[in-house]
Amino acid sequence: MNRTSVMGLACLLAAVLTACAGGVEPPALSGSPVPASPEPLYPAPVSAETLEAYRALLEGEPGALNRPPEGLELYQVTLPPAKELEYVLLDLDGDGGAELVVQKVGQPALFNAVFHYGDGELSCWQYDIMETSCRDYPLRDGTMVRQYDTGTGPTRYSHLYNLFRYLSDGETEETANLTIHEDTSDGGVETLTYLLDNEDVDQDTFEVRFEELVESQLLSPEEWIPAEELLD
Repeated sequence: MNRTSVMGLACLLAAVLTACAGGVEPPALSGSPVPASPEPLYPAPVSAETLEAYRALLEGEPGALNRPPEGLELYQVTLPPAKELEYVLLDLDGDGGAELVVQKVGQPALFNAVFHYGDGELSCWQYDIMETSCRDYPLRDGTMVRQYDTGTGPTRYSHLYNLFRYLSDGETEETANLTIHEDTSDGGVETLTYLLDNEDVDQDTFEVRFEELVESQLLSPEEWIPAEELLD
């Protein structure tokens, strides 16, 4: 099993990207500067009909949402006030249209959601208002990240990054997963394990892949738009 000392984790987590993804803070790579955005973010085309559906949702209009996410009823899908939200429009399923990704300003772990408009109906594909140890956020290329930072055993704390794509029906397809496990022995010795797609790798290999798949694709805070601006 490929493990490094706890100093490796200190290096990996010390240079946190405090500004990325509107408050999401995945670890920066050890020894790496915070990267500049590779290209300007160009939102997917949004029809007037789609934009009106998203606007009605953010305004809290009754009946704005037609399809709740699996496991929830329509009445259970409620949004915080628009003044507490920010959004971005990205094509997440590759159909050429824009999905609405919303999250709570500065605290995306407290609320994040994805909405899709098509065939005259507004659907909620993802809705998280409870799980504070997990949050979903989009990358520039339309990939989504589901990030967990949580205890996964009596002596283990883990950072898990599950990358996936949305399909046209709102189902998802995993594209990669990256994991860091921090284990503490009875004697207080800490060791790290790095995994790519459930296979052990060394720290350098992990960092290169993490930068390629996640860090280089993060949205900047300026690319998240205050939700109230959509209501103007």
